[in-house]
Amino acid sequence: MEKRKFWSYENKLVALFFFSVGFVFFDRLAINYLIPFIQKDFTLTNTQIGLIGSALAITWAISGPLGGYLSDKVKSKKALLAFFVLGFSLVSLMHGLASSFATLFVLRLIMGIVEGPITPITQSILAVESSEKRRGFNMGLTMNTGNAIFGSFLAPLVIVALANVFDWHTAFYLTIIPGIILAIFIMKTLRNPQVMDKAINTSAAPNKKAGVKEVFKHRNMWLSIIIFSFFLIYVMSFNIFGPVFLVNAKGMSPGEMSLVMAAFGAGFAIFGILVPILSDRIGRKQASLIFGILSGFTPLVLIYMDSMALILVLVFLFSAGMGVGSLVMSTIPAETVPVQYAGVAVGLVIGIGELFGGFLNPMLSGMAADKWGLAAPLIISSSAAFLAFAFSLFLRETAPVKVLVNKEVDIVV
Repeated sequence: MEKRKFWSYENKLVALFFFSVGFVFFDRLAINYLIPFIQKDFTLTNTQIGLIGSALAITWAISGPLGGYLSDKVKSKKALLAFFVLGFSLVSLMHGLASSFATLFVLRLIMGIVEGPITPITQSILAVESSEKRRGFNMGLTMNTGNAIFGSFLAPLVIVALANVFDWHTAFYLTIIPGIILAIFIMKTLRNPQVMDKAINTSAAPNKKAGVKEVFKHRNMWLSIIIFSFFLIYVMSFNIFGPVFLVNAKGMSPGEMSLVMAAFGAGFAIFGILVPILSDRIGRKQASLIFGILSGFTPLVLIYMDSMALILVLVFLFSAGMGVGSLVMSTIPAETVPVQYAGVAVGLVIGIGELFGGFLNPMLSGMAADKWGLAAPLIISSSAAFLAFAFSLFLRETAPVKVLVNKEVDIVV
């Protein structure tokens, strides 16, 4: 791995995955900001809005672990990744052709199949190719900041603006272009990592004889699954029902709503990289605890604050909790299990988290909104964030800087 040149292979990889993951979440979250427009055309209930979110999540929950497992087995990870990037770009374009709730629901199911494997593939490659002192930074930049800038910051501004100028169908038609460009760069830039030739300092060393069941022998894996499930409940409830709540309950215009969601995205983009960087120095667990508790306050701001300026400031600040996402989703699992199982470990955390947080939660949150009002999903979102923080108390540290220190202390003793 090149060390002296800025444009080293490691940096090329981070840049490529930054855009790849960012584009995935741009497409995934775009529909949330278009819901106020789609709801008028299709006369959607809150339960149906939840079902649209759940459709993608259930197939993502299945394809994520399978994609992670497949990426650990195939010879050409770059061809596999390029295939899925092109696939979800094409399906995203087809969203613009939807003329009914049923069509949209089916397209979301298909979207989850082709999007699910992308994160496990990219994060497992980064776990192997990253230098030890930059693993948290690399994974945080691609998973958090890429997600935030494209999915949570640019998407509400760009998508809502396009829908206002044209219509919501038009917003989906342009997604095929960046997908083709990314697929080309993946095939030209990415090289297939030689996993067993890599020696990384984590809490679990490579083990050729271990089976996939090795993944579930570690307490951190179970905790990561639980924490990420609650984390995803928080995120999905906030992203799906936050825009609807602001427009329908708070009386904001779509433009004002997009500013609030963009403030959340801007904070996510900044803290999404600062928190992983800090975790490289103070440890994954400490960073998770310090910032994780802030997430619980974000949905409460939408419910109880009326000043637009105050809402923007507080949503931005409390979005710092989003920086914990990549730690529990990919960094901690990848550093916990033998390195050759990083893909399936990340895939399992994402898949099971999607099952509870992405599939069951939007449906139940939608039902709660129909029965008790649009504030109900935001209360669910806040409660889940506080539960994720509570379970983080039981994590075992995996950051190389902390693991190496602990090993040195044991040797001295």
